[in-house]
Amino acid sequence: MNEREKEILTAIAEALPKMSERDRGYMLGYAEAMVEKKNQEEKEPELVGA
Repeated sequence: MNEREKEILTAIAEALPKMSERDRGYMLGYAEAMVEKKNQEEKEPELVGA
């Protein structure tokens, strides 16, 4: 993990306790979607010339 990623995670960790339950749920859903997108990109090779 690079320094920028660490800064982002630190900022999120500080902000989460201040968020409403709804906002925390939104963040969790967003994060899960990003992880799923990244996993799909790693599993499916890019189509060349398509």
